[in-house]
Amino acid sequence: MRRVLVVSAVVAASACDRGADLDFPIIPIGPLSLTVVSAAEDPLWEVRDVVVHDGTIWALTANAPYVHGFAASGELTSRFGTSGEGPGEFRFPSAVWPGKNPGSLTVWDPGSFSALTFSGYGALLSSVHAPVLGAIRSDIASVTFGDPFRAVRVPGGLVTARYESGVNHGVDLWNGRLVRIPDNGSDPQVLLDFATGLPGAAMRPAGSLLVPVPLWDGCPDGRIAVLDPVARTLLMLDSDGAVRDTLALPWNLAQLDRSARVAYMTARVRSEAEGGSVSEAEIVSYATEAARTAAEMFPVEEPLGVDLKCAPNTVWIQEFDATSHPLGHGPLWRTVNFDGETPSFSRVVFPPDFNPYRITETHAIGVLLDPVGLQRVATVSLPLSARQGPSPSPPPQPTYPTVVQTQGDLDQ
Repeated sequence: MRRVLVVSAVVAASACDRGADLDFPIIPIGPLSLTVVSAAEDPLWEVRDVVVHDGTIWALTANAPYVHGFAASGELTSRFGTSGEGPGEFRFPSAVWPGKNPGSLTVWDPGSFSALTFSGYGALLSSVHAPVLGAIRSDIASVTFGDPFRAVRVPGGLVTARYESGVNHGVDLWNGRLVRIPDNGSDPQVLLDFATGLPGAAMRPAGSLLVPVPLWDGCPDGRIAVLDPVARTLLMLDSDGAVRDTLALPWNLAQLDRSARVAYMTARVRSEAEGGSVSEAEIVSYATEAARTAAEMFPVEEPLGVDLKCAPNTVWIQEFDATSHPLGHGPLWRTVNFDGETPSFSRVVFPPDFNPYRITETHAIGVLLDPVGLQRVATVSLPLSARQGPSPSPPPQPTYPTVVQTQGDLDQ
């Protein structure tokens, strides 16, 4: 049984401002709500995931030793993980979640297509192998938002995305399929094909730079939240792929301005020129010209979101902010709260330089970036208003074509 929470999922035919967003309260989280957990003498860099399990905060990084465990006091209690092809070694670990046994930890390594479970001290306990999921360029995180390496634990298996045609640009993420890989080693089950199951796939803007892409995450109750950023629709799937709720999001989008295009191209040129003799002035000059000549490769509007986190009863969607990051990762998040009879919305601003990886009912767990680019594990206490989600003003009536015009309950 599928429940349609809002009857019209809208697709914008032209750019519009964010006037409707101003009706949603912005809830700032002050610096006093931030607690830095790990000590300055144990800095991290290129953190890929963070999770709390049995009183330990685990951080997964991009380089060996990959796994770092911190006690609540901030003491480093465990550190392990080496690169290699052998049992218990990593090629490209990207996600971590609690293992089935007390104190154990599972690391998802798409480089070896394996989920490896370790004891809290690094002893390999078991592994589950996945089929080949497609070739993804290793630096894709500097090219687009969307995280094609994401994987989450669900009852009886794990969910990740398969990209049979590979991923070289953001637009390729529309060709992915969410698949559930059972613990028993049986064939993967396709839960959702983004290209055919999301209405926005057929109406996405042309181009390949900063284009809106599907976003998804696993929820604590085993469901999966999927954002169709073109149809501006949030889907809630159960762990078998059945769509249980569909919600049209009442948010307008601003135009993607010239400064955002230049910031993106500057980051790309700087990355390609790294280690060379090109001056910063030359980089900016090249990037400005590239942004001008490649204007048609960018969308007209800003993306609806650049990341998605699913917390208990609440989905968090990170707003695009080119002033904070060339890919739009900034401190402002939109929330969709399902606690009441009808969904409610708000906008939350995290402290500067804090990046959340997991969000609970009361806290966000992530890392704090220091001025020299090193990271420390940190938590942020969420204000009660952010947990409840204030009710918004009624969404504006669309003046452009609707994608869904169904009402009531639909039998599956």
